[in-house]
Amino acid sequence: MNLPKLYRTTAVRLALRYALVYALMLGLALAAFYWYSSRYVDSQLEAGLEQELRALTELFETGGMVGLAQAVRQRMQDGLHEGRFYALVSPAGEVLAGNLFEWPAGESVSLDAKVHRTWIEDDTMVGHLYDDDAYVPVVAREFPDGSRLLLAAGVEQAEALHEITEFLIEVLGVSVVLALIMSVILGRTILARMDTISRTAGDIMAGDLSQRVPVSGHNDEFDALAKRLNTMLDRIQQLIKGIREVTDNVAHDLRSPLSRLCNRLEVTLLEPRSEPEYREAISGGIEDAKALIKTFNAMLGIAQAEAGNHRTQWGRVDLNRLAVDLTDLYQPAARHKGQKLELTTRGSAEITGSRELLAQAIGNLLDNAIKYTPAGSGIRLEVKPSDAVAEVRVSDSGPGIPASERDHVLARFVRLDSSRHTPGNGLGLSLVQAVARLHKAELVLGDAGPGLLVSLRFPRHAVE
Repeated sequence: MNLPKLYRTTAVRLALRYALVYALMLGLALAAFYWYSSRYVDSQLEAGLEQELRALTELFETGGMVGLAQAVRQRMQDGLHEGRFYALVSPAGEVLAGNLFEWPAGESVSLDAKVHRTWIEDDTMVGHLYDDDAYVPVVAREFPDGSRLLLAAGVEQAEALHEITEFLIEVLGVSVVLALIMSVILGRTILARMDTISRTAGDIMAGDLSQRVPVSGHNDEFDALAKRLNTMLDRIQQLIKGIREVTDNVAHDLRSPLSRLCNRLEVTLLEPRSEPEYREAISGGIEDAKALIKTFNAMLGIAQAEAGNHRTQWGRVDLNRLAVDLTDLYQPAARHKGQKLELTTRGSAEITGSRELLAQAIGNLLDNAIKYTPAGSGIRLEVKPSDAVAEVRVSDSGPGIPASERDHVLARFVRLDSSRHTPGNGLGLSLVQAVARLHKAELVLGDAGPGLLVSLRFPRHAVE
């Protein structure tokens, strides 16, 4: 176990601080408990001594010295002297009754009938109750005939309080030790989990993108973090895979137009040409360059949509108004191909999003529909709001897409064999999917019977 590393963990530091604060607070509580308990015990002892002195004084007043001595002896006989020491001394200093052999020596005992503390030697006590001299509270007075009476309290209650306090101090020590042990165990556990995450991150940094943070199954905060990290890693791996695929597809799909452009220009320069021939070569080169620019713009649009860069341009978008504008824009192209473009709107359908991206996505769907729908057929653009979603649907009467290929055509640069003879770059539906994801919408490809039905379903929270 790496102790320096363990001690640097936040869990151990917090646990040590907690143990320190815990020990400090409990120590203060024990000190307050001892002080209050000592004061309470002392007050009870003092009150008991004063009360008993008054009671014995009354006996002296009624029965004289003989009655008082008999009362003290009776207390000895009945066992009422437990926790008490008595010394009834004659004017000559002779002990008449009590369980003290002599009056305490060494220092004067005040005879003011008030409680004071003084030392009582163990060898002056009947039975030698203590192993050493005792410092106990005493009360004494002198009677009119010169005799004296001393009452002293035992130290049993004080010793019991000391024993309780010592026990609590031991409990405090054990608790602090246990807290320290628990802090070390907690630190080791957390450090082990963090080391697992760190090792996984190291493997991923080394190039193994298939590694994932292990999930223990305890459903704690570390498992929640691991699941989030794994989801992030899945997304990163997916994006990197997409980048690799895009790189391969770009190299494959752009090679042909670039080669064609280069060959056309080289052939044109092999020998002198007439002005119309130069114009034709330049026009063909411009068309190839425009196709390349269109491809790069589509890729840039997909990348921006996937990165969420258009969120700064978001606002309220009326899908009905957008559909009307797009219908007016694509109506001439549909008429030119002998097609009929119809628009159907129902109710209010406003969402929060990017009008530019939505127009580009729906425009791509209309462009594909016009491209693949035969002359004399119809194309329909619909906006269907409901309580759950706001749906935009584009349906055509073309060849459609087989169900087995509908997921595949959403990838970049993918074109079906039936569309190889038509111009395009295979990025249209990829852009639509990227825009749908950015708007938390669902893109669904279906069968229009005949033809393709494409639906964009925006969630209810985005619908006004």
